[in-house]
Amino acid sequence: MFKRSTIATWVVIFTVFMAGTVQAGAWDVITKAIPGMDVVEGAYDKSNDESNGHYNAATDGAITSGIVGYSVYSAGAAGAGSLTGYAGIASAVSSMGLGGVTTTIAGAMGSQATGAAATALVTSVVGGPVVMGAILVGGAAATSYGLYKCGQFIYTSVKE
Repeated sequence: MFKRSTIATWVVIFTVFMAGTVQAGAWDVITKAIPGMDVVEGAYDKSNDESNGHYNAATDGAITSGIVGYSVYSAGAAGAGSLTGYAGIASAVSSMGLGGVTTTIAGAMGSQATGAAATALVTSVVGGPVVMGAILVGGAAATSYGLYKCGQFIYTSVKE
């Protein structure tokens, strides 16, 4: 039914994208929490001559928006005061598994900060919590769309 190379390709895809996004949502908690699901959806849609990449991008952007909004709300409810936006963004970055990314960016700027301090530094450099929230939402949507297109490309490449 499937060639060995096709099965091996799918194994590689799931291995490469194992560090996928950590997200929560209603129905998407089942599908989007599976690493590499955007790649699989892209390949499946390509096999059916469909294109739903815009839907995947919008869904992931909306989920990320919910994560950021809830994180900021939680920080405010916990009593973060005037630092609510920064604390909320740090929480969102942490829950999405992007702490290492912000630490790397802070290091590239010459800072020794790690964790929430690195996130606060990067957040202040890009323009504040609102801008950082928009970057997170846009980045999640763009990543989802890119992975979807990657799945379409892989399907086309291994198609018999």
